[in-house]
Amino acid sequence: MENGDGEKTCEPQSAPHTQQLCRFFSQGKHCNFGKKCKFLHVRDDVSTHEKKTVRTPSQSDVKPPISEGPDVGPPLPTDNSRVAPAAGRRVCRYFISGHCTMEDRCRFWHPPQFPSLDGLSVPGSHTRPAQRMPPVPRPNALQEVKLCDLTEDITKKLRDTEIAQLKKRFPKDHLIIQERSDGKVTYYRATVEATDPDWPFDLKEIDIMVSFPDNYPQEIFTLDIPLDQELPEVMAKHVEQASLEWLNAKHATNQLLGKIELLFRPFLRWLDRSLERLFTEGARQLKKDIDLEKAGLQFITYQELQVTVCEKSDTADAADAGEDASNEGKPVETEVEKSEQPEDPGNEGQQEEASQLVENIKISDPRRGTEVKLLGLTLGENTATVFTQQITVCLQCNRCKVTADLTLTGKAPCTAQCEKCSASINAAFRPCMLHHYCDVLGYLDLHNAAPVDLVLQDCELIVGCLTCSQEGPMQSISYGQTTEFNCEHCHSKLSICVESTKFQYIQPRVNKTGSTAVNYKTIRDPAVQKGKPLPEKGTCKHFKQSHRWLRFPCCGRAYPCDVCHDEDQDHPMELATRMICGYCAKEQPYGNGKPCISCGSMMTRGTRTSHWEGGLGCRNKVKMSRNDRQKYSNINKTVSKKAASEKKQ
Repeated sequence: MENGDGEKTCEPQSAPHTQQLCRFFSQGKHCNFGKKCKFLHVRDDVSTHEKKTVRTPSQSDVKPPISEGPDVGPPLPTDNSRVAPAAGRRVCRYFISGHCTMEDRCRFWHPPQFPSLDGLSVPGSHTRPAQRMPPVPRPNALQEVKLCDLTEDITKKLRDTEIAQLKKRFPKDHLIIQERSDGKVTYYRATVEATDPDWPFDLKEIDIMVSFPDNYPQEIFTLDIPLDQELPEVMAKHVEQASLEWLNAKHATNQLLGKIELLFRPFLRWLDRSLERLFTEGARQLKKDIDLEKAGLQFITYQELQVTVCEKSDTADAADAGEDASNEGKPVETEVEKSEQPEDPGNEGQQEEASQLVENIKISDPRRGTEVKLLGLTLGENTATVFTQQITVCLQCNRCKVTADLTLTGKAPCTAQCEKCSASINAAFRPCMLHHYCDVLGYLDLHNAAPVDLVLQDCELIVGCLTCSQEGPMQSISYGQTTEFNCEHCHSKLSICVESTKFQYIQPRVNKTGSTAVNYKTIRDPAVQKGKPLPEKGTCKHFKQSHRWLRFPCCGRAYPCDVCHDEDQDHPMELATRMICGYCAKEQPYGNGKPCISCGSMMTRGTRTSHWEGGLGCRNKVKMSRNDRQKYSNINKTVSKKAASEKKQ
């Protein structure tokens, strides 16, 4: 119809008596029309064989459901009414099957009662009231109990449940039950096997021994790692200590939350996930002990030393008390009389024993041999320590002056043979810990060889993170460039930068008897020393006027020229980015035609101009400037043939 202004308007039509369902909205899909849709928006959760027609809300013949008691289900669907979920939601299929982990947070409908199939109203059949489904027990109902609801009976049930699950989990060949002679404590020894398909160790099983106290789970169970298995003692103690720490932390957390939990099965899951990490940490401790044993050192922990000192103090107190008791009624001796008396030999033995303990803790002075120092070492703020696992050093034979690379580790010395003169070369490396206040990489013990250069790009380092106290490998470090990478555990940014390397031979100390601690006869200073010229002042057979070495980034090694690099290496050359001065051995960024930043010497022959430059310039009149008055001088001068011939000769 039209209004007064002549515009057409739409009037809402009256809703029909029966309205068809929207096929998009009833199937749980999105309807693009929304509220403007001409079909009815009602969720269709009834079986598909029913007709998709409902009565409109305007009709008043819908009767409310009649409650028939607590055991009667919801009203059954009839010809004029149907059962729909609350607020148009679907029924949760997990709740119907028995249990829904989301519980009240589930976005689907959790009906309180379910009609059976026999209770559905089918035309021509007899209807009967629906029956309530039996309650489905929640899994792990006895795994967690509130602390306020805990009684002696519940505690006993929880303990029996834990023991029953333990016996059911492990087969008879993997479980041993031992009882003490008094029969009060029962030990269960089980074999736990790693489930990781990529298990890296040969040993895949570990035996654990547990015992449950009477008031378990109010008190955690005891855990021991037996030593009568293939696992080394150090690794077994580490696994046991880490497991006890986890159990105590878990038990303390449950007490704060006000609940009691059975911890054996969660402990097995944690042990399975953490077994590789525990084995790795234990293997590192075992390696340290083996290295100390090879070096002739004994590591005494603070706890052992404290126990030893306490035992000695207790023994001394007991001896003093006995002496005081025996000296009762005797005259008191003066200090002079005591000084005149001979010392007790027992006290001397105690002093010697104490001094031996102190000597076992002290580490001998490692500063011997050739010291390898990293100049310009800069560590990032999150970089705690740097430890060298493997280095590659360039050595020069003392006999024939031929250089060669040698890879060394801190585990065992290396023996090599010169390719030219077949001389025997012995080398050993003793690494040190790098940190913000120490730049010494380690010490070299060399025989018949002298160090020339450290190939930092081939060195393998272990960097410790200051944030998480974990260690990770690091490789491909270049001189003069800041190498950054992220920690493997906490992803913190770690960085390290090294400008150059310095070799310094440390003179051996002379003992009181006059003998030195050096066994090698041939001792030679390093070939490259800061402040002293390089061998041949950095020149080579290809370039006699180039007094420098170039460090090529492709391999990280220093050569006098690119031709020397290609003769020694078989990979494509990359342009050098750093160079070493041939007069003072100062490593610096590459600069062509620039003097050394340390000594100011010209490392290459400069370009010649048209001037004399102290006798080194060029007087070629073709290259001279037109403004130079000497360019056209003596052009018209007559020269005899004899003088011209002599000049040509």
